[in-house]
Amino acid sequence: MKHFTHRALAVAILLFSGLAMYGQRSVVPQGGELHPNPEGVPCLTDEDYDFYHQAVAENITNLEAQNKRAFNVNRASQQVLFDWPIAQADGFDYNSTWAISNYVDHNTSFPNQISDWDCGTRSYDTGGGYNHQGIDIYTWPFWWKQMDEDQTNIIAAQAGQIVYKNDGSFDRNCAFNNDQWNAVYVEHSDGSIAWYGHMKDGSLTTKSVGDMVEIGEYLGVIGSSGNSTGPHLHMEIYDSNNNLIDPYDGNCNDLNSSTWWSEQKPYYNPKINTLLTHSAPPQFNFNQCGVTEVPNDSDQFTPGDDVIVAAYYRAQQNGTSVSYNVKDGNGDTVAAWTQDFTDTFGSSYWYYTVPTTSVEGVWEFSASYEGETVTKTFNVGQLSVTDEALIQLEAYPNPASDQINIQAAVPLRSLVLYDISGRILSQEQAVNDFKSTIDLSAYAAGVYFINANALNSDAQMTIRVVKQ
Repeated sequence: MKHFTHRALAVAILLFSGLAMYGQRSVVPQGGELHPNPEGVPCLTDEDYDFYHQAVAENITNLEAQNKRAFNVNRASQQVLFDWPIAQADGFDYNSTWAISNYVDHNTSFPNQISDWDCGTRSYDTGGGYNHQGIDIYTWPFWWKQMDEDQTNIIAAQAGQIVYKNDGSFDRNCAFNNDQWNAVYVEHSDGSIAWYGHMKDGSLTTKSVGDMVEIGEYLGVIGSSGNSTGPHLHMEIYDSNNNLIDPYDGNCNDLNSSTWWSEQKPYYNPKINTLLTHSAPPQFNFNQCGVTEVPNDSDQFTPGDDVIVAAYYRAQQNGTSVSYNVKDGNGDTVAAWTQDFTDTFGSSYWYYTVPTTSVEGVWEFSASYEGETVTKTFNVGQLSVTDEALIQLEAYPNPASDQINIQAAVPLRSLVLYDISGRILSQEQAVNDFKSTIDLSAYAAGVYFINANALNSDAQMTIRVVKQ
């Protein structure tokens, strides 16, 4: 489990060099760190561990009695390797959606005696003797919004058989509680079992105990069920003898001698998770449990408007620098500056106000950090008549039950409904009207996407809808 706190930081921790701006404004960035800080509360209690281990054992016994258990000790494979258990859902375009707050704690002493696989302290323990036994991967930025919109999926890191599943628990927790977590446990061909916990209520795979899943298959959405203080995945792994495994290879991993990842990620792995443009500063509601953030993001501005350009980082590193650039609709640079980081943060965001000019068209905001350049485009000035009209596309009611109505300001050529995996569910190729109705009655509750194409131009737009 983890707790989110926010620390606002100003120019004292940042140095700007090479600043050049058209219509220069304040050079002081706004933003800060999102700091996952354990409150000394165990993610799972001793009673939880007893319950879950017993539940798994009982399910395995039942599968064996029915001759349905996939794992057979006489046909056990060599040690499996895991792919990354997180994937952004189709229809979203963040560069990345996650960061890491905690690894396995290898120092069994307590309290505040911590050692992760790389001999660092990115874990926690408690005075009651709990040592964190998994990896915590949290969504960033806008964790509640990501959860509401099913933006970040938990996927099977390795193929296997479901041996435990629980759904229906409250999923917006921010403190210790007695709820079970929503979770899926998967047994693999070598007898190891991966626990995937804290899932969003109602998001779990429709498959049941005994069913098989493929590597990369959807299991659920990151949530905050069980003992959790914010949306994240807690992944915990046991070998065929029920010994705890840390999938990372490192000097201080005394549980296993080699990595269990197919491609082990670096200890910090700094990255720009996304760039966004805003009409007003983002509102994170840091101190309001379960309250969805208000990003105030926008891609459309009028000449002369101030645009808030923002970069959202994971694992920001002391001693590194990022270069920013803003180009107008003619491709000319109107702002360029460098930001030097003097702190290491698990996740952070920094935003800056840039005035637009009279140049209309598609503008570009880019940032280069640690060998990667991320680009965000936004429009300044009037859209084409068709594009502007299509922005007025409406879907109602939303959320919907059995049917959803589509209304546009221009005639539509086609409508395509697809799910979060990108699978097309239905198509209407000859709408030839300003409105239509899509039948949702055959589909499970969840998030879907509707792509609308204008009849008399190439303009198109995709909107998210929710089936109750």
